[in-house]
Amino acid sequence: MTSYTDIFWALRGAADRYSYSLSVDMFFTDGHSIGIITTFHFQTLPAPTSIVNWVYEIPMANAQIAANAFSHIQSFALNASVTDDKTGFGVTPSPSSFHISGTYHGDETTFRSKIAPEFLRTLPTPSSTRIQTLPWLDSLVDMWGSPLPQPLSGYNAHDNFYAKSVLVPETTPLSPSALLNYFTYIATNGSSTSGWFSELNLLGGPSSRVNNPQYPSAYSSRNSLWVLQHYATVPSSAKGVTKPTIDFVNGLNNALGMGYGGYLNYVDPELSASQAHGVYYSQSVYDRLVMIKRAVDPEGLFWNPQAVGV
Repeated sequence: MTSYTDIFWALRGAADRYSYSLSVDMFFTDGHSIGIITTFHFQTLPAPTSIVNWVYEIPMANAQIAANAFSHIQSFALNASVTDDKTGFGVTPSPSSFHISGTYHGDETTFRSKIAPEFLRTLPTPSSTRIQTLPWLDSLVDMWGSPLPQPLSGYNAHDNFYAKSVLVPETTPLSPSALLNYFTYIATNGSSTSGWFSELNLLGGPSSRVNNPQYPSAYSSRNSLWVLQHYATVPSSAKGVTKPTIDFVNGLNNALGMGYGGYLNYVDPELSASQAHGVYYSQSVYDRLVMIKRAVDPEGLFWNPQAVGV
């Protein structure tokens, strides 16, 4: 971290396009870095004693109601009186409902008396509610939905999919018109398309640790409020992802409007190298990455179709 500061900075946010084999120890505290490194040192933190897991299923009769509901959820996410770094959640919309799940790193009494009432205010009445306090590992299993798989050999799970992403800045949250376009697209096209999901996950908000990292890094989007993942699968027997599937996922992104960045861990293989660089990195970050790449890998040994410098 102190001897190879440029490489350490680059790997924390650009490792999948910017990899090196190093005979040095590297130190990581977040999940943004994947590289070819000979030694890892991890800083661990004490596991919390307990976590409040919460889930709401909320019916949405039409796109306008869904747009209004998410506008309120967005206001909640920016409200420092009820939202801080103890709160995390994501919204998975369908043509007729929201599945909302989250965690609260505090006590259940506070969540039920303070957090939940403001979150649910103005929303349609949930069709189901689940709030429970769990030990940390049980909380992870609950969020996954089944026991966490730990195969010692023979693991061969694969998915034939296409995915895109959207990063929404805190300074320009999703507008009412963008939300109406988005949920209208889902209501109109979602029922006739199988094997897809959309997730709108909170990254920012008051006291966000994502937006206030402990160490500087090449991850450019430290001002984001939401990260959206749009994901659709086709049968494993299919020879590649079909054009209708790609068009549907592109439609989800396009419904929100243009000008948003993307999350580099949800790689879009349809982007050219130059498009990917513009979507995943700010210009100043990318210029610095190119400078480091030229200095330490002038022959381009480490390459992929969207690599830095391509």
